[in-house]
Amino acid sequence: MAHGQTPAETEEQFARRLTTTVSAGFVTLGVAIGMRTGLFAKLSSLDGPRTSIQIAEAAGMKERYVREWLAIMVTSRIVEYNKEQRTYFLPPHRRAVLHPHAGEQVVHMPEFMRLLAGVVTNVADCFRQDGPEGMPYSAYPGFQDWQLGLRKRELQTNLVANFVPTIAGLKERLESGIRIHEAACGRGIPTLILAQHFPNRTFVGTDIDLESVQWAATESKERGLVNATFQVQDLAKLPADWSDSFDYVLVWDAVHDQADPEGALREIYRTMKPGGQFSMVDIRGHTELEDNIDNPAATMMYGVSLLHCTPVSLFFGGRGLGAMWGQELAVSMLQEARFTNIRVLDVPNIAGNLHFLCHKP
Repeated sequence: MAHGQTPAETEEQFARRLTTTVSAGFVTLGVAIGMRTGLFAKLSSLDGPRTSIQIAEAAGMKERYVREWLAIMVTSRIVEYNKEQRTYFLPPHRRAVLHPHAGEQVVHMPEFMRLLAGVVTNVADCFRQDGPEGMPYSAYPGFQDWQLGLRKRELQTNLVANFVPTIAGLKERLESGIRIHEAACGRGIPTLILAQHFPNRTFVGTDIDLESVQWAATESKERGLVNATFQVQDLAKLPADWSDSFDYVLVWDAVHDQADPEGALREIYRTMKPGGQFSMVDIRGHTELEDNIDNPAATMMYGVSLLHCTPVSLFFGGRGLGAMWGQELAVSMLQEARFTNIRVLDVPNIAGNLHFLCHKP
């Protein structure tokens, strides 16, 4: 088959395939409702098949809505249905994936899709030549809460127990005394976790979003952490007197959103001490589209990128790298920022991310 050609496909076959694709979108929203209402948790707690009336009574919900939701779950092969008994059952192996605290990152994406669905019209307007350049963070009112929940689930035990040990010598340095900066920290979950585990170290979290910084500062105070501070800072314009200040810098899933990612990496480099370590955690993917075609998560991540990552960067006149900027471009930009000993590592228990570990000579 010549390059660029696709297998023979009739109009009818494509229409059926498109129907499947559109149906999957409604399944995703249905999963989001199941997570949000607690229906999956309720189904998981039942010891056997139940009718829609029994499920609704157990959940304290309206049966008609529950029954329609169950129909989506049955036809999408998530919930099993016995037509003779008219009962529904969620198998144990699916319960494990759909549990609110499941380690599978994908189960948390339906709620994000629900949030992003609200900006589809606005993003579509950005396509026009005379349309807006992008979308402000304020256009995503539920994003920080969603990300907060995701970070807690991903990192509450995983960060110290599994992620930190992948960085040679970091745990010992955290215990002996170093200064740490979490840049573009959002609500600062990594900083809060690390500061609690290593109370004698100094942690600084920065983000451009005032609300997120205020939330993190309040949370830090409520936890009684005297070793963590949070402040509003543009990652591409850190204070001049921060040069050679930090032994370790962490950025979690944020560089690709920056308006000036090259400038951000240069500033991180400048503010690190010689011999310091830098962890850039970002989306797993490749720079070239053709290298992502066989990645089952690629369409999802390009969708997230179109509806969130790209518009928020372009809103600030940025480059708009997008979530799928890819490991090849990421390594190249780290090299241009003068980082050395760049290693691309897996992130323990988080399959959708890569860890770019590097040093300042």
